[in-house]
Amino acid sequence: MSRTLIALFEDYDAAMAECKRLVCNEPTEIGRCMLERLVNELLDDEMDAHCRASWYERAPERRDRRNGSYRRTLRTKAGTLRLKVPRPRGGGFRSKLLPRFKQVAPELDEGIRQLYLKGISTREVDALLRVLCGSGVSASTVSRVTRALDAELRRFQARPIDKRYLCVMLDGVYLPIKKAQGAERRPLLVAYGIDENWQREVIDFRLAPSESEAAWTRFLTSLWSRGLHEERIGLIATDGGGGLRKALAIVFPFTPHQRCWAHMMRNVVGACPKKLAVEVGEAARAIYKAPSRRAAIAKFKDLKRRYGRVVPKAVAKIEGALRTTNGIERVFVELRRRLRPIGCLPNAGTAGRLSLAVCCAYNGRGHRVKPDKETQLAQAA
Repeated sequence: MSRTLIALFEDYDAAMAECKRLVCNEPTEIGRCMLERLVNELLDDEMDAHCRASWYERAPERRDRRNGSYRRTLRTKAGTLRLKVPRPRGGGFRSKLLPRFKQVAPELDEGIRQLYLKGISTREVDALLRVLCGSGVSASTVSRVTRALDAELRRFQARPIDKRYLCVMLDGVYLPIKKAQGAERRPLLVAYGIDENWQREVIDFRLAPSESEAAWTRFLTSLWSRGLHEERIGLIATDGGGGLRKALAIVFPFTPHQRCWAHMMRNVVGACPKKLAVEVGEAARAIYKAPSRRAAIAKFKDLKRRYGRVVPKAVAKIEGALRTTNGIERVFVELRRRLRPIGCLPNAGTAGRLSLAVCCAYNGRGHRVKPDKETQLAQAA
C-alpha cells in the first residue's frame, strides 16, 4: 500500500498523534476518510515491522510473511472506520494501534463515560452517537464501558471533605436490585449539603442493606473520618427515622438537629380528621413560610391556640420542625427517572455507577439556594 499519508509525518509516533487528533477534532466525512486511510497505512507499517521486511522484499532478516488480511470496523468520534487488518502467516502479530476484541476506540469509550456521568441514559447515548458518529453502540457496550467508573466511584467515596456546610440533609431512597430469589429493595443512603456559598451538592452516598442504626452509623462515621466534623456543620435535617436518629446521637451528638418539615407535614395531615386536614395544613405551611424565626414562633403559637385541643397529636408533631430535605428529594426524583426505563438494576455495582452518574450530573449543574430561602435559612439557624 502507498505510504503517501505516513510520509507526511516524521515517524510512526507522529502518525499516531495525528490519528488521535483526527479522532477528537475532525468529526466530518473528510476527517473520517483521512483517518481510515491513515490507520490502514499504519497497520501495514506495523506488519512490515513484524515481518522485518516490506511487500515482495527479499531480506535476510525477514522472519515472517503476509497471509492476506481481514475486515474489521472501529467506531471513533470521527465515524465508523472500515479497516483491512493484515495477517501474518506465522501468527503472533498484535497491533499497537487497535485494541484487541474492541470495536470502539478508547477515545470514544471516554466520551461514553462522560455522557453517562452527565446523566445520559444508555439508550440516549446510542441515539446521540448515531447522530455524531454515524453509528451507535449497544446497551451492553455502554454497560461494559461504564464499568470503568468503579474506580471513579471509589475516589468519590474516599475524597476528603474540607467544606463547611450551613445545613446537611440526610435521607434514603430505595432501589430495586435483582437477586436469585427475585427483586430486592435496598436503600441508598444520601448526604446532601448547602455550603457557605449557598451551593447545593450531594456530599456522598452509600448502598446499604437497610436504614438501620448500624447502617447509618457506618455511613456517618465514613463522613466524619474524611473531615466532616461537627464544627463544619451548622444544622442537620432528617426525615425522623429511628435508626438515623440513634446514629446521629453516636456520631454527631452535639450538632443541632431538626426533623424535615416536608416529612413532618405528611404526618401532621395524617393526624387530622379529613374536615380539618386542609385547614391545619395551610396554617402549618404559613409557619415554614414566615419571614423570620420570631414570626414563625408567633404563627405556631396561634396554631396551637386554635387547634391544640382539637388535634393535639398534629400540633405536637409541628414543634421543633423548621427545615425541609426537599432538596435531596430532587436527587431522588432524578434517580427514579433514570430507573424508569431499566425497571430493576442487575446488581449493586450498577446501582453504584448509576447513583454516581446522577450525583455528578447534579453537582455539575451548580444549584444554589434562592435569595429568599437564604434569608430564611440564615434567620432560622
